[in-house]
Amino acid sequence: MAVTKRLIEVDDEKLARVRDLLGTTTLKSTVDAALEEVLALDRRRRALLAERGHEDPLADPDRRQAAWR
Repeated sequence: MAVTKRLIEVDDEKLARVRDLLGTTTLKSTVDAALEEVLALDRRRRALLAERGHEDPLADPDRRQAAWR
């Protein structure tokens, strides 16, 4: 596992809300847990689509970007 230190600006209110939701206490643990949640959500979405025999509409990078707007 590669780890890189990064300097970023973080919205304190959003961070506090996410900490509450995830039950984390540090910035590092909150970011790590949030990233894990997004990856888990993607796995569940892909599994549901596959179960229903649907193609993943977000496999196309342009459609994926548009979904986040």
